[in-house]
Amino acid sequence: MTASPSTESRRAVSVPVWRMPITLENYPHSDSSVTDEEAALMNFYATPANHVTGGLAGALLAKLARFDQPFRDALRLHTKYDQVTARSRRHVFRYMAQTRTAFWAWSPATWSQVIQTTTGGSHRNEGMRFGMLMLAYLFSGFLYTGEGTPYIEMADAIFGEDRIGAEANKLHAPLAALGYSEHGEEKKRFRRVCALAMLVNRSPYAEALSAQTILAVNELLPSVLPRARVDRQQDLVRLQTALCHLGALDEPVIFIPKGKQSTYPPTLWQNDPTVDPTWLAWVCAFYEQTPHQIEKTLRETCCYLIIAGRWLKETHPEITHPLQWNEALAAEYVTYTCQALRGDYMSPRHASYAKFQEAPQQLSPTGMNHRLQAMRVFFSTLQRRGYTVEGLYTPKLHLTWVPHEAFKTPDDIRAAHQPNPRDVAEDTWFKLIWAACTLSKEHLEGSSIFNYPLAYYRAACLIWITAARRRDEIRRLSVGCVRREWAPEMRDAQGMQVEPAEEFCYLRVPTNKLRVMRDKLRKVKPLVRKTISAIRRGARCVEPPPVFSRVLTSNHESRST
Repeated sequence: MTASPSTESRRAVSVPVWRMPITLENYPHSDSSVTDEEAALMNFYATPANHVTGGLAGALLAKLARFDQPFRDALRLHTKYDQVTARSRRHVFRYMAQTRTAFWAWSPATWSQVIQTTTGGSHRNEGMRFGMLMLAYLFSGFLYTGEGTPYIEMADAIFGEDRIGAEANKLHAPLAALGYSEHGEEKKRFRRVCALAMLVNRSPYAEALSAQTILAVNELLPSVLPRARVDRQQDLVRLQTALCHLGALDEPVIFIPKGKQSTYPPTLWQNDPTVDPTWLAWVCAFYEQTPHQIEKTLRETCCYLIIAGRWLKETHPEITHPLQWNEALAAEYVTYTCQALRGDYMSPRHASYAKFQEAPQQLSPTGMNHRLQAMRVFFSTLQRRGYTVEGLYTPKLHLTWVPHEAFKTPDDIRAAHQPNPRDVAEDTWFKLIWAACTLSKEHLEGSSIFNYPLAYYRAACLIWITAARRRDEIRRLSVGCVRREWAPEMRDAQGMQVEPAEEFCYLRVPTNKLRVMRDKLRKVKPLVRKTISAIRRGARCVEPPPVFSRVLTSNHESRST
């Protein structure tokens, strides 16, 4: 999706045209071929053993002026050291003599080889590598995106450091207004992706960035280190957010997936030698053909069926088909499950396999119930519908026993499966209160957490310790969720009218998308209201009062984890 025509027309009128400080058109003798005489002179100059310096060097460079003049003009943008210039010149001359082509006509493949064979650092005032990056970009339009490319330094040298800083601050202003962190490291990362986008767009102006530029930068990101690629893609999403708020884009053009795409489960299960092929075929058919099921739940059920298949192959290898099961075999599997250890019949590819083999643990009541529930669901579903297994349709099974009775979770396991909350020790709770109220910028920086302002983290911590809200409820809180005045229509989670209280404010918790119910109201202390309000104002965090144990611990007795 690209910007609208009206937006593009506004951009064309309001954005000044940028002209590169050095272009090939500035030099009259721009023939790309290298003659034999020029190649011989270049080889002589590039050979260190010849010690070409002083007057001899001047005489040679005068004959190679059509190559040397644009070369020196480009290097003057970023370095004043003659030694760096001489080393870089020898490197370029050597490759021009080999290819018999002027450097401004080199292909991207040739430039990549030239850049990768340089020595020295990549900083603007040292080494040859930076000079090669500049030459490739200015004269051939080639932006090298390999590891270690200094985009900020390149943009500063070509467009001007002051201009790049001003444009980056202009782009970051909408993000700061939205509540994104203004921490130095965050702004430096954002400036790096801005510099990359400006280099790709060949213009330093923020208004000139377009949807095509964002997509082009997104395609270049896989060429950087994997970790840096993830960080820079997040920064690129922030850049397009800023462009949307500035009016340069109508809507986002790239999106970051919430999680890694999982591999298709039957692909992982096939050819598993620990499970009989017939049983495995039934499990795959159950996964692929069972309707009206959440994919995650269905996948977990099949994983428990795979474990049952491994148990079958070890203890009853003659049982391969669901129709061969009977009530006695089901009772034996229930007995095994109630005595099983975590890691039993687990695939060696599982991330926790080694841990469970080294330190065996008793299967929890919840794990026992999940395994038996999977068997109940599997056999009950086979009774209700038919499946196509290994290309043959099998009608619904007629069992002489009831799966829900045969695989019933024992009463003692069901009793132990009930929630078992524990109270937080009073001294621990006071430590949590103190940590929430004294949360500082140094604490966040020490943990490398600075995506959002300190006021946001302070408010979230205070809500957690005072309002007894779950983390998903805290995430759903919106701006302006605190009400100071009491209203007769206020209802709590049970639908009862909320009583007025002068020392409390009211926190409105929106309902989630899966339940049809009223928004919850929760009483909170004024300190929490002031801290939440600081987020909206963009102000500093409200400092905690000297004595707050009585103010903030009124919920301690009802708080449990």
